[in-house]
Amino acid sequence: MNTELHTPDNGPYRPEDTSMLTRVFNEFRNKIRNNLYFTIFVLVPTLLTAFYLMFIATPQYISEAHFVVRGRSSQSGISLSNILQASGGAGGGASSENTYVVQDYLQSRDAAELLIKQDNLFDVYSRPEADFLARFPSFGYSKNFEHFYKFYKKHVLVEQDSETSISILTVRTFRATDSQKVARALLDAGENLVNEINRRQRDNLIHATSLEVQASETKLRGINQKLAEYRDVVALIDPLRQSTPMISFVTSLQNMLTSTNMQLNQLKESAPNSPLIAAYQRQASILEEQIKQSGKLITGSNESLVPKITGYEDLMIQREMQQRILASNVASLEAAKQQANQQMIYVDEVAQPNAPDWPEYPRNLIILTIVFISTLGLYIMGKLLIASAQERNLH
Repeated sequence: MNTELHTPDNGPYRPEDTSMLTRVFNEFRNKIRNNLYFTIFVLVPTLLTAFYLMFIATPQYISEAHFVVRGRSSQSGISLSNILQASGGAGGGASSENTYVVQDYLQSRDAAELLIKQDNLFDVYSRPEADFLARFPSFGYSKNFEHFYKFYKKHVLVEQDSETSISILTVRTFRATDSQKVARALLDAGENLVNEINRRQRDNLIHATSLEVQASETKLRGINQKLAEYRDVVALIDPLRQSTPMISFVTSLQNMLTSTNMQLNQLKESAPNSPLIAAYQRQASILEEQIKQSGKLITGSNESLVPKITGYEDLMIQREMQQRILASNVASLEAAKQQANQQMIYVDEVAQPNAPDWPEYPRNLIILTIVFISTLGLYIMGKLLIASAQERNLH
């Protein structure tokens, strides 16, 4: 029976093989011992991070939406000035300011509170499949709104492209549908904010002018009421027009009187003893009396038409002036409405919120590289500090 010992490679056993294995083991142990701190401070954190990223970390999905805030004036057409303004970066003007307003609002406490109430945002970031480091509340965060708001600002970002002036909204959650839903809710909230800005701006421009129009209408109704009461008192609808026939009647009587006096004078010269002289004299006296009585109805007493016409004309002048004021205020109101319409803004969605097909976080390679380089840098700095301290002690 062959009892010869063999090495693991089925070769014949030799005593020097044992010493070689021992030497290799000792060298490996010495390397481990010499690189113990490198292993503890560099390799172990890197391996733990890799284990977390591969087996624990929850995939996170990003939904992206693009939008711009435009004004109605920008809809008038495409011109060279509009193209230069659009390519000028910020865009300028009120639209640019309102763009910043919308961007700030989407990352504000108000937007976070609104989504908590309407879309249960707490639950979105507390999904059961989320890992303990990524979910809310996690390490360093407690379950209160201030800590959630800090968490919210890390997962909801709004940036503006400096070249195109397009705002980019990105939402990161643990589910693709959640990211799309939150992004859609934020765009709707931004549109509601813009509508509220339009309403306030319209109220500010129109409110004061509307009050002036209402005040003018009230004054005009008051004058018309006074005019109606005055007509009841004087028992005349239009004293000025109704006095015209009376003036014409007096004028005709005066003409008749003039004609009668001319005939009377001619008769006195041609036939002094004519019996017609008495008739003409009586006719002239009747005309004079009639003219006198008719004249009193027009002028000369409190019951005449002159005071009535004067009061009526005064009210008519007041009404005409108030009508002009009202017309001016109405024109100002229409101009204010037109200005408000021209200054209206709205959110134009360039790209709708998408439902991502694959997660963009965590970025394993980048995180591993950062962890390795950071720990390696700290390790090298530590070794240099220790070496420097040992050298100083030797001196």
